[in-house]
Amino acid sequence: MAMTKDEVWEAYQWLQEELNELIGQTRFSAEINLRLERITQLLALLDNPHHKYRSIHVGGTSGKGSTTMMIAKILQSAGYKTGLHQSPNIQVLNERHWINGRFAPTSRLIEVWQAMKPAVAEVAKTSPWGAPSYFEAQIAMSFLYFAQEEVDVAVIEVGLGGTRDATNVIPAEVSVLTNVGLDHTAILGDTVEEIVMDKRGIIKLWQKVISGCTQPSVQALVEERCDEVEALLFQLGEDFHITDGMSGKVNMTLPKRTLENVSVALSGDFQKLNAVLAVMAVTQFDPAVSDEAIRTGLTETRIAARMEVMQERPLVLLDGAHNPDKMRGAAQLMADTTAEQKVITVMGLKAGKDAADILPPVLAHSDLLITTSFGIKGLWEAVPAEDLATQVREIDGNKRVEVVTKPLDAVEVALEMAQPEDIVWITGSLYLAGDAREYWYSSRDLLHELEEARN
Repeated sequence: MAMTKDEVWEAYQWLQEELNELIGQTRFSAEINLRLERITQLLALLDNPHHKYRSIHVGGTSGKGSTTMMIAKILQSAGYKTGLHQSPNIQVLNERHWINGRFAPTSRLIEVWQAMKPAVAEVAKTSPWGAPSYFEAQIAMSFLYFAQEEVDVAVIEVGLGGTRDATNVIPAEVSVLTNVGLDHTAILGDTVEEIVMDKRGIIKLWQKVISGCTQPSVQALVEERCDEVEALLFQLGEDFHITDGMSGKVNMTLPKRTLENVSVALSGDFQKLNAVLAVMAVTQFDPAVSDEAIRTGLTETRIAARMEVMQERPLVLLDGAHNPDKMRGAAQLMADTTAEQKVITVMGLKAGKDAADILPPVLAHSDLLITTSFGIKGLWEAVPAEDLATQVREIDGNKRVEVVTKPLDAVEVALEMAQPEDIVWITGSLYLAGDAREYWYSSRDLLHELEEARN
């Protein structure tokens, strides 16, 4: 019997509360959360589901979510039954667990969770490091779900860093590093060289490695790691290349293959770089994947909160840019606005982010900034809206700033202020994007639609 919308929502709330119980008094600690002992023990108790299918692992600072999605869509187009794990989710935790382009229904995730709860309890009882973390449980759910559904391949996005990230237990055939920039500096290090030392930890023995890193010092450290583990490295700009094609399209020169005038559905020149990394990963995973499957996968890739158009007149762009590299890329798109258009920006940041580096490109392309803050999301909290406004004023005392504490209220204020020809840009955090997206797409409706599709 089909579940009502209220019943689906109640089931989802129950699952969310079950997972939230794994969050300790300290919401996040590198010492507690970044280690592999618990996830390794948990997966062993579950009969190592991540060993039952092939896999591709994607890390980096920016672009890994888009690259992961493009890889999955191409493989799906090529006929592979494809699992996809991404984090964080935008609106509902189901978004972390995909098969062939569809989120897992809540009732299916509850079945997976019930199957793994005894193993979670066993780890909590016997591990010197305590119970599996919130993130580790989500990872294990994906791995077990994919095994139960007998996927052919899983594409797994790194959560944070690389070496000690809970995803770094998969025996991936191909690893991808999209790039390395400054993000999570309090955890990973203050320089790109320190950060790549952690991120390159996903590179394992005899893998094929696709690198989109551009800094010579970072490239050298990636090459050093590949030499240590006898991995086969393919470096952007050396082993494969992109050039401009016709009318915004891109040409890709790969080992033993050239694709001309390839369309990429996701907006921004940086997405062309992500696309060639995705194509390289797929063609090294399976050289027999056709050009047609590649083109179809890239043109069908859509991803929420990556310069997502929510409405026209005024144009609303929802973008979860949350570090300096991502924000500079997003700001390049905003630079194309005309003199007649005002840009009204709604912005919120996760606590711990480097606002001094993230804010300047936003301020350069915003006529008005509305600061807000998202609600607590799992492990993470937001910078208070007034504190963010203070930082804005310290950087640019002439910029007009409004403080609207609640995200949906901030969206409504921005829409009321905007003229039909203006742009409302919602940015600064994927967590903010999730709260703001509720204005157009209800989580309750989304969850019910997933359940209806299962039935």
